Amino acid sequence: MSQPAPDLASLYPELGQDGTLQIVLQKAVHQAGYRFEVLPERAGAWKRTGARADSDSRTTNAHLGIQNRCFIMSFWDRGVAMAKGTTTILNEAAAATGLWQSGANVEDMASACPFVHPGPLAEAHERGTAVETKWTIYRQTAASHVDHDLIEASYAQPRLRALFPFHSHRSLAFSRCTGFPYTHDAPVVTPVSGRYRVTWWKSRSPQGPADIGETDNPRDAVALVVAHLPPEYGPAVAGTADDLDKSVSA
Repeated sequence: MSQPAPDLASLYPELGQDGTLQIVLQKAVHQAGYRFEVLPERAGAWKRTGARADSDSRTTNAHLGIQNRCFIMSFWDRGVAMAKGTTTILNEAAAATGLWQSGANVEDMASACPFVHPGPLAEAHERGTAVETKWTIYRQTAASHVDHDLIEASYAQPRLRALFPFHSHRSLAFSRCTGFPYTHDAPVVTPVSGRYRVTWWKSRSPQGPADIGETDNPRDAVALVVAHLPPEYGPAVAGTADDLDKSVSA
């Protein structure tokens, strides 16, 4: 049974019956003194309730809460969610959007807009230490999906230690960039029933992951990964896979 459409006009009187978040946020941004363009959300389902502001490297995303009044904000830089926040006040959402798109760092954002909260890796990305910090997080975490023996075996390999590690489900993967979308051209390792399966990322094969091999221990699995790395692979750089593709084609 389908859910009734939310009554946005009662939660957001500034929208009226036919307005959109893009329209009202654009107006509020201009009133705050900023002159960049606010765009509709790319996803069609969010056409009325979503908006974004883009620059060369930065994006601010905004969405409306549909059960309670709130402006749900996220602030991105080079593919990294640097900060998030929720406010009930349109002018606060506009001010935060303007600050971020104008180049404010996360510390200044949090100071000027108390509803904005930096992400766990935000300062590391600003310092240029995202790779080292992500490895430290994985080496110290108690999360059940992280295989610590596999992490330590990977970290012991200089070529892998220079890459940005990330998990997709239970698979450990390695990226040449620190922002999302990540690169997927290195093998991944998946712990399976006490063994370690090494495969190419699923996009390398139309039938799904292409098997490279399976080992009894993480050290041998990591050796397989290193043996199959493309020449001169890494180290990881700031940005996204799209940025790397553009630099190659330029």
